[in-house]
Amino acid sequence: MLSYRPTRNLRLYFESRIKQLAQTPPMTWKPFTYQWQWQLKSSPEELWPYVADTQRVNQAAHLPVMIYTETPLETGGSRRSGHLSKFGLSIEWEEHPFEWVREREYSVLRVFKEGPLARVFIRMVLEPNSAGTLLQYMVEATPANIVGFFGALQQFGWEARRNFERVFQQIDTAIQQHRRQVFPLPVIPLAGPGQARLQELSRQLAGQGHELRWTQRLADLLLTAPDQDLARLRPYVLADTWDAPRRTMLELFLSAAKMGLLNMRWDMLCPLCRGAKIVASSLDEVKKGVHCATCNIDFEADLAQNVELTFTPHPQIRPVYEQTYCVGGPMVTPHILVHQVIEPGETRVLPVEIEAGGYRIRTQQLGVEAWLELNSGQPINALAIRADTDALQVVPLAAPSQAKPSRPDNHALTLTITNGASYAQRIYIERADWYTDAATAAQVTTLQHFRDLFSDQVLRPGEEIGVQSMTVLFSDLVGSTAMYNRWGDATSYAIVREQFAFLQRIIREYEGAIVKTIGDAIMAAFTDPAMGVGAALAIQQEINNFNAVHPNEPLVIKLGLHQGPCLAVNLNNRLDYFGTTVNLAARLEGQSHGGDVVISEKLRRDPAVDKLLQAMDIQVDTFATSIKGFDEHFCLFRLSLPSPAGQEPPGASHIFAVDAAEGS
Repeated sequence: MLSYRPTRNLRLYFESRIKQLAQTPPMTWKPFTYQWQWQLKSSPEELWPYVADTQRVNQAAHLPVMIYTETPLETGGSRRSGHLSKFGLSIEWEEHPFEWVREREYSVLRVFKEGPLARVFIRMVLEPNSAGTLLQYMVEATPANIVGFFGALQQFGWEARRNFERVFQQIDTAIQQHRRQVFPLPVIPLAGPGQARLQELSRQLAGQGHELRWTQRLADLLLTAPDQDLARLRPYVLADTWDAPRRTMLELFLSAAKMGLLNMRWDMLCPLCRGAKIVASSLDEVKKGVHCATCNIDFEADLAQNVELTFTPHPQIRPVYEQTYCVGGPMVTPHILVHQVIEPGETRVLPVEIEAGGYRIRTQQLGVEAWLELNSGQPINALAIRADTDALQVVPLAAPSQAKPSRPDNHALTLTITNGASYAQRIYIERADWYTDAATAAQVTTLQHFRDLFSDQVLRPGEEIGVQSMTVLFSDLVGSTAMYNRWGDATSYAIVREQFAFLQRIIREYEGAIVKTIGDAIMAAFTDPAMGVGAALAIQQEINNFNAVHPNEPLVIKLGLHQGPCLAVNLNNRLDYFGTTVNLAARLEGQSHGGDVVISEKLRRDPAVDKLLQAMDIQVDTFATSIKGFDEHFCLFRLSLPSPAGQEPPGASHIFAVDAAEGS
């Protein structure tokens, strides 16, 4: 068999000729239209997270790496341009926004500025049937010149069909077989030193008390997962996928980062597209002001809302090479259920399915939004949206509908969208609870395990970053001065240390952290209000148990808690919190008699706190008082544990003295 290999001069000639043909003035070319369909066994809701993940699908289908840039638009958002090189050709295009309806379809239009093609339109549709799902894929490619004519025949007429058929069939098979790895992406084997280091550090993790099954699962992930899956590891998402406790997984990842198995990163997320706009390797790199080029907005970082802790493998274990194959597909922003681009004056009608829950409906203009709450059993089967220049109207309707939802908790809606503006508008319907999958900076920094391991992780001096909601606890040991006088320094200090030990243990158990100690008092922080109140009640119960064993010198602790916004700051190289919420929590501790817990009205009205108090045998007394430093009168709540029969409540004599003082 003879083979032919062109000389270097011939290769240069062919490359030069191709470039000349590509630069030939455009002719009127008819588009090539290709329509393919495959019958798959999985349902649309099973397939959607994978077939709509265009970044991974394109990589698995052997599409080339792409580079994207964004240009801001006066009407909000940005224009996205793409670039790639193939066969010696430079190809540039404007990528119009992806449009989609979750679990139903997506489409995208690319208009080329340079290269062999003039225009490419792609649409994928999922149609459920008795056998599973009929996946339909359509490509309409318009050549720009003779090279594009033959290239479209080759690329779309044969190569794309073969590659996408392979990828979609592999996805369907993996779903049916419940395999962990769904995408057939290449995995670079670990080098010998990296594999040895992975085994040793995994052994050390298990030796620190982390469950062996989770350390092995993490090691297996770092060993076998493709780079795309390792570029941004989210502990809560992995915990849910592995059916593991979220706190367990977060603490495992923190320990792995401390010993050099993983690297930590703080992602500042845009409140609209929720993409990571700035990535910081430590807290002192987190900035208050952030710009999102995609949405063309400026926003402020909030530790409780849009700063997320994620992880990547340590380079000495597994170098990760992140490349871009698509940036605008539906699974880039999985919280967005519907995205449509509506032309001026256009009205579009779409069938959609949405489960019960809270939703934000918005345009690309910051602040032009509306909120919708759909409840199970609610007789709503139509939704009318009108988007004007600076206002959004959303009208739920109870209209006759022939469609039935595929799942019992879903709403089958007829969605009608009208654009009343003079320019094209992007309409988004997105879940309101998107951040429940994020290990936010507020949650992480109020975890005692994090503060134990990373006490050096603080904001840069002078930086003040908001925290939308924090539950703050203050404690004070009553009568400590008299105790030191009676028992001496050594004995009294031992008792105080024992108090600190069980305070830290309980606060750790309730997913909080001690921010600082002030003499024999502490300040602690929690992101979950019910956890904060639960920790306070557990502390008082522990005091009761301690006093039952030490009746001659009972301990009495005063506790106060409040919930609200605050500022995170760097104080003495320690992450601390300041603001009205912190000041009021400190004042509430002063309202405690000892042996009780005083909480603010905001905490008492929190649904999770109310549920906790109803489930426990807790006496709740309401009282009103003024507080030094605050103008308003406060309604406060005193929580008391039931006293054992025949036993005087802890701090009873102290309670009498305080009440007498207040009465005078």
